[in-house]
Amino acid sequence: MVLLKLGQCLSLGDFERSVYGSEDLEISQDIFETLERSRSVYLKEIAYRDVYGACTGLGARLGYRGSCSSDWEARVIEEHAVGSEPWAPQDLVRGFMITRISQLSRGYAPVRGIILRRLVDAYNTGILPLIPLRGSLGASGNLVQSAHLARCLYMGLGDALIRSTGSIISCNEALKRISALPLELEVGESLAIINNTAWSTWLLGASVIALKKEVSRSLEIFRRALPICKCNEEHYMEETVGLKKHRGLAKVATELRDACRGGGARLQDPYSLRCSSQIYASLLDMLDFAESIFVREACSPTENPIVVGDRVFHTCGFYASHVAIALDALSIAVAHLANLIERRMAQILRSEITGLPDFLAGKDSPVGSMIIHYIASTITSRIRLLASPTSIHTTPTSHLQEDITPQAGEAGIKLLEQIKLLEELSNLEQILVERAEKMAMQAGEKDPLI
Repeated sequence: MVLLKLGQCLSLGDFERSVYGSEDLEISQDIFETLERSRSVYLKEIAYRDVYGACTGLGARLGYRGSCSSDWEARVIEEHAVGSEPWAPQDLVRGFMITRISQLSRGYAPVRGIILRRLVDAYNTGILPLIPLRGSLGASGNLVQSAHLARCLYMGLGDALIRSTGSIISCNEALKRISALPLELEVGESLAIINNTAWSTWLLGASVIALKKEVSRSLEIFRRALPICKCNEEHYMEETVGLKKHRGLAKVATELRDACRGGGARLQDPYSLRCSSQIYASLLDMLDFAESIFVREACSPTENPIVVGDRVFHTCGFYASHVAIALDALSIAVAHLANLIERRMAQILRSEITGLPDFLAGKDSPVGSMIIHYIASTITSRIRLLASPTSIHTTPTSHLQEDITPQAGEAGIKLLEQIKLLEELSNLEQILVERAEKMAMQAGEKDPLI
């Protein structure tokens, strides 16, 4: 059980255990009480002044006055719930839900406690609304994804996947599993529900979790590659590695220090062997930075407007620039690691580096393992292409009312594709390392001097 208390921030580890494991989420009662208080302040204030989203149009339509009714609130959800397949993977939807729960639990949103309770109950029951992968600008909140979530859980419309069985049922049927009926949203609640950064924030969290695992795996493969390449142990010795004051360097050195013990006689190894600790460390440090951005964004109110004390404030907390820039930074760091792996594979195929036959080719082999490197080259090229920053590609929308956008959603989708490609690249390097280890062992059996 993961317990969320008022004013408390969950760690990335809490998110990981709950999203990918089976731990339910429990919300302290004072969070619901705080939301009810915020709702009361909101209702008092909209009675005597204009507040964005309280019976108004949205975006550049903010000057339009609509009806203060549940029908109007439902229309807000319906008109934002656009998009189509591909549907987002279930772990992204689940992470999106708990991130939104975390943000609402700050207590600043002008919604009733039942809004949060419905979301928590659905999350713990494993109800995952079908949500389109694309459509978020990372500004004005993640409107498309949030509207699909709301349409299902509050209106009973659309379809949902049941996590325990993998079956898809109607959202109306899904609500019956938590003994709930479609809910009539009250004035201003629709905007508060859809106006947030939870979707793009979870894309960052999911990326950090996946990348940490992939970097750890890549380091282990590299550790096996170093003795094959007869590396110079001076490059990884404790006396020098700690002199640069980057935290990631110490972690990398611990992983690699013994791999070159009694290694080759080269005075200077190629950079892909000698400087690898710098590249891994820079990615590890960037992951620490990105994790801190995720935790802070997931632990912040991102609605507009919000209630602070006894006042309603119009804000821009829905603008996900921190998330977008962190995603782009990781995207660039992944490309650096891909470059390293591809170059390292090329070195493993060189006789002058390993002492093994070029391309790890046997006596009767036409090309040996040459083509594996070709495939690695194409994958690396794709990863480099995807490393181009997304957050700088702002597109003005809503008649220039929303005239600059961070594109955090697309930055996250792109990074997740890179991570998948990085996994494929590491698979190829592992194949080469295993072939080289086997060849070196066979050569050693024939000639004890090798």
